[in-house]
Amino acid sequence: MSALTTILFDLDDTLFDFSACWEKGMQQTVATHPLTADLDGAALLEALRRHGDDLWVDVIAKRYDFTQYRQLRLQRAMADFNRQISAEEVDGFQQAYAAACMNAVTGDSAVQQLISELAERYTLGIVTNGPVDMAFIKLSRLGLSDYFPKERVFLSELIGYHKPDPRIYATVLQELGAEPAQVLFVGDTWDADVAGAMDAGMSAVWINPKGKKPATSHQPLATIERLEQLRAYV
Repeated sequence: MSALTTILFDLDDTLFDFSACWEKGMQQTVATHPLTADLDGAALLEALRRHGDDLWVDVIAKRYDFTQYRQLRLQRAMADFNRQISAEEVDGFQQAYAAACMNAVTGDSAVQQLISELAERYTLGIVTNGPVDMAFIKLSRLGLSDYFPKERVFLSELIGYHKPDPRIYATVLQELGAEPAQVLFVGDTWDADVAGAMDAGMSAVWINPKGKKPATSHQPLATIERLEQLRAYV
């Protein structure tokens, strides 16, 4: 790894536990919003997860944008309870959820220290399939904005290709002026952050706290449970 100059990170569930923030923010919103407060909260959360997972494939395939994804996720979940809601009602719910979710995002001193150390030695960037409207709020609340300036935060929604489309990695490498062999990609999603990055010529570290099985035969540089363990490999 002596030629390593650049480390790229996924954002959600890599630099912080977005799943926990989603859970907390959505639980609060479901319990308090007029559209959902009288429903079985646990059942509605399960429906939101299920429909969200089903629809995510369509987002990656660019059949839906994030606005459509959010609308359809809630509309389909509510339809499971025999309720029909308008796009405007979804937007109101989404605004309440986004505020609650972002309030749940907090900085981690161990992650901040790691990123500070790495920033002294490497060019750091982010490549995320997450939505534009939350990305920079997340970084601010995580205390990481200084290490990831906007020109090094690459958002698939703006680039027009989602990981693992090879064109998003090519675009990022071109913008950074980096050769693939100089770049390490760190993330939690096998297809997007490991297999896709490695197919683009980069090395990869897989964050895998739940012990998931690899989906392909790719061999990442390392598999770790916590981001702080990255120190041993860079």
